[in-house]
Amino acid sequence: MTELLDPTYDSVLVALSMGVSILASFVSLDVAARIWPARGWPRGVWIVAAATAMGGGIWSMHFIGMLAFSLPIDIGYDVWITLASLVTAVAVTGVAFAIIADAQGWRRLLSAGAVMGLGVVAMHYTGMAAMRLPATLTYTPSIVATSIAIACVAATAALWIAVRVTGLWWRLGAAVVMAVAVSGMHYVGMAAACFTFAPSLLNPGAVQFERGSLALIVAAGTLLILALELLSAAIDRRFAAFRMREGEILRLSALRFQNLVQSSNDLILVVDKTGRIDFAAPSSRMAIGEEPAALEGRNIFERVSGAGLEGLGAALMTEEKRNAFAFIDKLRIRNGDGSMRDYEATVCNLLDEPSVKGIVLTFHDVTERERSAAELRHAKAIADEANRLKSEFIANMNHELRTPLNAIIGFSEILATDEENRLAPETYREYAGDIYRSGSQLLAVINDILDFSRAEVGQITLNEGVVEPDGLVGDCIRFVVPIAAKKGIRVGHAIAPGTPSFLGDERRLRQVLLNLLSNAVKFTPDEGHVDLRTGRTVEGELEFAVSDSGVGIPADKVKQVFEPFYQVDGSLARNQEGTGLGLAIAKSLAELHDGRLELSSKPGEGTVARLILPKRRIRFAVVA
Repeated sequence: MTELLDPTYDSVLVALSMGVSILASFVSLDVAARIWPARGWPRGVWIVAAATAMGGGIWSMHFIGMLAFSLPIDIGYDVWITLASLVTAVAVTGVAFAIIADAQGWRRLLSAGAVMGLGVVAMHYTGMAAMRLPATLTYTPSIVATSIAIACVAATAALWIAVRVTGLWWRLGAAVVMAVAVSGMHYVGMAAACFTFAPSLLNPGAVQFERGSLALIVAAGTLLILALELLSAAIDRRFAAFRMREGEILRLSALRFQNLVQSSNDLILVVDKTGRIDFAAPSSRMAIGEEPAALEGRNIFERVSGAGLEGLGAALMTEEKRNAFAFIDKLRIRNGDGSMRDYEATVCNLLDEPSVKGIVLTFHDVTERERSAAELRHAKAIADEANRLKSEFIANMNHELRTPLNAIIGFSEILATDEENRLAPETYREYAGDIYRSGSQLLAVINDILDFSRAEVGQITLNEGVVEPDGLVGDCIRFVVPIAAKKGIRVGHAIAPGTPSFLGDERRLRQVLLNLLSNAVKFTPDEGHVDLRTGRTVEGELEFAVSDSGVGIPADKVKQVFEPFYQVDGSLARNQEGTGLGLAIAKSLAELHDGRLELSSKPGEGTVARLILPKRRIRFAVVA
């Protein structure tokens, strides 16, 4: 006799299967969230854990659901086929998670959902095949197709939720949705089964279970496994949060260090013992105007020069302790634009430091400091020279002023005390002449000082008019001839034919030429010669050249003789007198005429002084 068997369900076990499904879904979602942040072998571990939670939970839900199913006949199960269904569920779920582990695009998601759905279907119908009972099992194709569709959609939804959902309550809601879908697939699949009683198929070798006890055992084991996985995920989440905090601390530290380095004007490099640059800090561009990447791989000695180069090489090769710093000064580095700047370097050997593995060079730009130091040295030299000139000037003025004053006072006293007229008239006249000459000398010194003071503040004005060269030269020659005659010096002069008249202050120009001629006579030894030549230069300018056969001036002193109070021989024992203001005043007067004063000399061969006036001062050409 054959009859169609009507199944019944234990509502308690159905509810238990639903509860296991919800918990398994929740744990699988929680564990699956650990897959994507992980890298390497930890990712594989979390894939296996998620597959165990998902596949094992689905299988547990399926098996408890099978135990909730009953027929009016005894039902047994093949142990190995049942275990094969469990392995199938875990394996295909692991494959699905592996597909979306590296990327979560729609194509991968649909592929993984199809694999998991078909695997769940395979697990379900493999579990159905494990049943041993005196009945034949047939399926309604349309309902089977519906169960397959539900399985694929449910699996795809489960994976999408695993990828997208965050937050406890969202995850719990998603677990309920996924559990309902998985349970729906199971019970739809069960609805597709048709059992027809067939006593001849009774298999007494099949294992039979007491349904309630076995369901509790399976549920308890599943819950234990899920609890362990949930605990593992929680612990990993705690460690992940700790690692995240540590990473954030490190990130902020690195960012702070980077900001500090970038705001520095120093050039910070990491080099090896040969000087090859392994790392250039971001501040390198600020320091030398080049991108750090352009420096890496090059040798520091290609860019560094200066007196400290040898010390830098020695510091790189010296085996020092980690905390031993070497300071190297007097280094110069060529910038990207080719300019050179001054640096001092700090060398710290961190070859044994794993995070550095090199020698840290910190170059500090001291260009401005060196420039300031040089300016201070120059200012000090100027101050020292000014102090020396001041001392010489005071000593010189003491000599220049006291000598004529002593003569005036001395001769005046003699004349004043000659109450009995014992001095002859000729002596009176001689003493009066000495007083006159001393007064004139004193007046000349005072005039020089006053002229220089007025020139310094720009108070000298020119009373310009047309000047004839022959008249100017003649007056000057007549004044110096008597002085030169006392030393046996021959004074000559020549005015080139066609020398024109010009515009200028004749009195001031006479003062310039007399100063040049007086100096020439003063520094020319006895029986020498002094010449004044007047004419036009190649450029058409007007030139007055005074040459002598005197002692000359050293080349390094030529420019200095134009400085106020300067004399080549500054000692009181010098052979010649003077305030040291004559050439300074003459130069100022020449420049007031828009001209210039030039000096050329050789020691022992004499000196040539030239007063040159510009062409625009020429007024009338003399017809030869």
